Amino acid sequence: MSKSELIRAFIAVKVPEDIAEELENFLAELRPLSNTKIRWVKYGQFHITLKFLGELKPEIISQVKDLLMPLKNFAPFTIDLSYIGAFPNLNSPRVIWLSGDKGQKELSGLSKKINEILYDELEIPKETKKFRGHLTLARLNNEFLPEELVRKLGTVKNFSWQCNELFLMRSELTTKGPIYTEIM
Repeated sequence: MSKSELIRAFIAVKVPEDIAEELENFLAELRPLSNTKIRWVKYGQFHITLKFLGELKPEIISQVKDLLMPLKNFAPFTIDLSYIGAFPNLNSPRVIWLSGDKGQKELSGLSKKINEILYDELEIPKETKKFRGHLTLARLNNEFLPEELVRKLGTVKNFSWQCNELFLMRSELTTKGPIYTEIM
């Protein structure tokens, strides 16, 4: 099977439209304060990844869909994203993210169930890092962040919503950034 026939996929919870608009407004305030090497997440791509699957054959994607169906809808819980951080840190960031405490237990539980089911049924490797739900805001190459941007990152408001559904997403990498489409 050629690489072009594989599907790059991940499992996530998506951000509702009204919160996505608020996030976009927040990023619109940040973009002018940053340098051009920061790649901000585009509107419509806001999500919290529960598990990155990598590149899989279409028949494996179909099996993943079937295995996720019982988990797709669950008891609603509140996600509250209220602070900014970075991987590995804000002094030398590669990823700037938004996270919070409310909803972490539920997100972690979903991630754990997904990891166990996919490993038990399809031998898809489990995540080795401790799960911490976060929403990526920007990617960069260890760039120095302008002082004004760092100050503005410290003024983030709460972004809160009821979460009750997970999604299987396709990720196509392009020269203009990734394109995400819903598989399930």
